[in-house]
Amino acid sequence: MFFQQFKVEGLGCYSYLIGCPTEGVACVVDPERHVERYLDVAQKHGMRITDIFDTHLHADHVTGSQELAAQTGAKIHIHPAIEAQYPHETVSDGQRFRFGAAEIEIIETPGHTPNSVSLAVTDHARSEDVEALLTGDLLFVGDVGRPDLAGDDLLEQQVQNLYDSLYHKLSRFPDWTEVYPAHGEGSLCGKGMSSKPMTTLGFERRNNPLLKDMPFEEFRRVMTAAFQVRPDNFAVMVEKNRKGPALLKETAAFTRLPADRVEQAVRNGAKLVDVRDQVAFGAAFLPGSINIGMRPDSVNWLGMVVEAASEIIIIADNGTDAREAAFRFRRAGYDKLTGYLADGVSGWAMQGKQLDHLPQLTPTGLTHVLDKYDDHVVLDVRTDAEWQAGHVQGAVHHPISDLIQNGTDLPRQRHITAVCGSGYRSNIAGSFLKSLGYEHVFSLIGGMTAWNATRRTV
Repeated sequence: MFFQQFKVEGLGCYSYLIGCPTEGVACVVDPERHVERYLDVAQKHGMRITDIFDTHLHADHVTGSQELAAQTGAKIHIHPAIEAQYPHETVSDGQRFRFGAAEIEIIETPGHTPNSVSLAVTDHARSEDVEALLTGDLLFVGDVGRPDLAGDDLLEQQVQNLYDSLYHKLSRFPDWTEVYPAHGEGSLCGKGMSSKPMTTLGFERRNNPLLKDMPFEEFRRVMTAAFQVRPDNFAVMVEKNRKGPALLKETAAFTRLPADRVEQAVRNGAKLVDVRDQVAFGAAFLPGSINIGMRPDSVNWLGMVVEAASEIIIIADNGTDAREAAFRFRRAGYDKLTGYLADGVSGWAMQGKQLDHLPQLTPTGLTHVLDKYDDHVVLDVRTDAEWQAGHVQGAVHHPISDLIQNGTDLPRQRHITAVCGSGYRSNIAGSFLKSLGYEHVFSLIGGMTAWNATRRTV
């Protein structure tokens, strides 16, 4: 049996190519939207991809099942409750598929979503025993799937389903069974996932508190506590994946745009997303831009700030960075990527066009400001847990997710310094406040990490 795991950094998405080189056939499980690597690996090992499985209706990324099917003619298999609006074949509990020496058994395991399945994998060339479980978003390394994505009205049912799937559906598999999830560290589909790419049932049963003979009432209490913020574009991606996302060749062309074209697009409602680092953005940016620096998890932050249906123009240092950003953003369903600003911010400035700035204060600089001005607001945009671990004395706490969703009642004439852990989120918050018309906004460079190195917290 051939078995290979693939990962999308930042989003933490795992996908799998399983097959048999001897028979020349293979399948892909939970493919991401850019499918070239599956095709390359399959070709390298003399296999043809004949089938595609999605373990559930994904909310955090656009599935690559349509893209892969279009290029290979493979059949797409999904749970009937998804009610997919594209050609597919439904799967049912206990159904088996054979790919030479490899066999896959479908196990219905609702809980993360009502339409989730896991796949039990057997390598008949070695044994008749199930070797591995592809658990989708049911069981992660060190965590379990969040049950809230289907909506508040289904939460109680989903918690019960999650418990039954974990404790009853998986109970027939021995401790040595390997576990390969659909997500890892960086994903928002769980709370505390490990960076390890796989685990075993036995290790999780011994060390994962949620799988360690936990009574249902305690499980329910834990699983209905606070969840990670769900980016607004999750709902959009669910609908894209149900309808069948557009093929990449059908999405808008991504081109180099002169300044006048950018100005016209902004007047027509386009959003400016600046992917440069915090310092470069702070020095000069196009008015109205949102700073989403190029980190592996930048797509998650983009999803909290910019609606997926928006037309987007990217501001970058160069075309290579702009195209890389577009590549990543399309994974999260951003298909209206019109292009990028030709010649960047410097070219914009050389034409005498207006620029804004977001001053970056050092810890020493912020201290001087606070000593001099009593009405200067330190706006801490970190999570509750980060805030409770220590913060700048006198700061106002406003988690960035809440800030973006609800805005703030701070007067627009106030001077505000946004603070986070490293400076990344504070630049997002600062650029967001600037876009709302706040003129006197600053960002603490290095965030609380830099502050704690030189100043006391409370």
